[in-house]
Amino acid sequence: MLSVVATCIASVSLQAQDIKRPRAVDLLPERTSLYIQIDNVQELVSDFNESNFGQMLRDERIAPFVSELYAEAQKAYADIEEQVGVSLADLRSLPTGEVCFAVVTPRRESPSFVLIVDVSEDSGVAEALIERGREVARNEDAQFETGDSDGLEYQIVRGDSADERVFYILHEGTFLAATNEVVFQEMLARWMSVADSKDTTLADNRTFATIMNKCRSIDGQPMAFSFFADPIMLARSATQGNATAPLVFGVLRTLGVDGISGIGGSAIFSEQGYASIFHGHLLLTNPREGIFEMVALKPGIYDPEPFVPENCASYMTSHWDARKFMVELEKIVDTFTSEGTFQEQLQSNVNDELEIDLQKDLIENLDGRLTLFSWVNELKAFNSQSNALALRVNDVEGGEELVEKLMARVNEDEEIFVNSEHGGTSYWKMASSIEDQGRLRRERRLARDEGRDPDDVELDDLPDEDQEEFRIELRPTQPCMGFVGDHFVITESTSFFEYLIDTHRGRHPRMVDDPRFQATMDDMKRLLGTAVPSVTVYSRPDVTLRLFYDLAQTENTKELLSSGAENNKYVAGLKRVMDENPLPPFDDLVKYFPPQGGFVVNDETGFHLLAFEKRTDEKSVSR
Repeated sequence: MLSVVATCIASVSLQAQDIKRPRAVDLLPERTSLYIQIDNVQELVSDFNESNFGQMLRDERIAPFVSELYAEAQKAYADIEEQVGVSLADLRSLPTGEVCFAVVTPRRESPSFVLIVDVSEDSGVAEALIERGREVARNEDAQFETGDSDGLEYQIVRGDSADERVFYILHEGTFLAATNEVVFQEMLARWMSVADSKDTTLADNRTFATIMNKCRSIDGQPMAFSFFADPIMLARSATQGNATAPLVFGVLRTLGVDGISGIGGSAIFSEQGYASIFHGHLLLTNPREGIFEMVALKPGIYDPEPFVPENCASYMTSHWDARKFMVELEKIVDTFTSEGTFQEQLQSNVNDELEIDLQKDLIENLDGRLTLFSWVNELKAFNSQSNALALRVNDVEGGEELVEKLMARVNEDEEIFVNSEHGGTSYWKMASSIEDQGRLRRERRLARDEGRDPDDVELDDLPDEDQEEFRIELRPTQPCMGFVGDHFVITESTSFFEYLIDTHRGRHPRMVDDPRFQATMDDMKRLLGTAVPSVTVYSRPDVTLRLFYDLAQTENTKELLSSGAENNKYVAGLKRVMDENPLPPFDDLVKYFPPQGGFVVNDETGFHLLAFEKRTDEKSVSR
């Protein structure tokens, strides 16, 4: 019942024009373990309108399409307007300011939920939404009372049990609600400036302050959006009284997870020529233990490998210490079992089974550079994007010997991987696609069930699978692996692997030479200052956009949309909008999707992520 009330109340995303009350951080108690805040919704909408994506939506060739989509949304909303109690136009037209949702964890009590929303009382929409919530609660036999705090009257909604209570007030343009009466009254006291001078708030929380300081704007811009969480405090509060809680927290301590002091982040717009800058910070205690010591990220170079093509959709490279990873993993395993267990299991289950020395043949051969990247092939299929993992090694010849030995073991009973060659480079690939392998296994199981010899079933003899009338086109996936230069590369697309080989040979443009990549890295250096990243991220949204742009115009997609429109009026509306508003040429859209960059720094406080997108030059997009 209370969840329904909370949902209705949360719909009140409204606010007063001139806020005189303290901000949410000065109202919430110090023991706030979860905090999600929008500084000013009105300004957030304005920032969105000026973003690259917002500029695109206002483009004269896109605006009619967006307008028609909004008209369809209005029609869809009409189906639920009676339940909500106000029109979509009323909700949309109201000014909005600070919105905050939080979880407070008082000592020795269950978590309390808090909602703060600035509202405009003049329109009456806030009152209408609250009244609608009361009607829903009334239908579920809720009880209604009033309370008083220093002469200020507030409302109480009580459910079936003592724990089901909501306390709320709409006062001077702000809606405040909480599920704990003490927390609610303390916040009212701070609001009315009658709180104890020794009373501490979230702003006094050192963990919160440290994280927010790490996530602040470079030139003083306000955080449009921010969040904070103390997961350990929240977990302890949520599990108090649970008999298994001590065991769970003992495990977390062994894993080093209890070393998480807090997690937080922010979004900042229109700062120093950037459309957006996103911060994220994981605050850790020192010394680090368990998995956070095992991660072992270290600073390193970030120039793309010579086989990474310019037209990759995404690219992430990192530097880590494989030897330290194994050392810390051994400590964790032996802690949960007994000393020496890890080495015993490694010897019997890996080294003896595969006839290798994992530590010497693999771990000591890894350089520490690990890269993940994706690429979109020319096929117009929903799974056209392929992914690859690249590991740099110190000794390529030794690495090739290890792979040959492993492939021999894999192929002992059945030829699963076969050797192939492209451009003078040999590699291993699955004998047939995963889809064909699945068909073969199904047919062999059927033959076994029918008393026939499953070994007599061959892939070439299988009949074609039945095709649905409107089948989603998917590319076959065929895992492959091999060495390209001094990197061991694994992917699920032979065409991608061969494209990498050709790029390494200089037949395709390389990312490292792309001016867009170089400009993004220059931005990263400027934002980093003197720090050196442990992880570097680069993405080309335009590459992924191209895939979906092409897919939207294929006959197969149009047939799927037509089929869905026959039984769903919302899909029918979308189809009509797309039919009446053809997409503009791709070259007119791509300028709104510039490259994006990011990095992770591993410093004494923990891990800090910063991701950024440059602002599109307004002169280049104005018509």
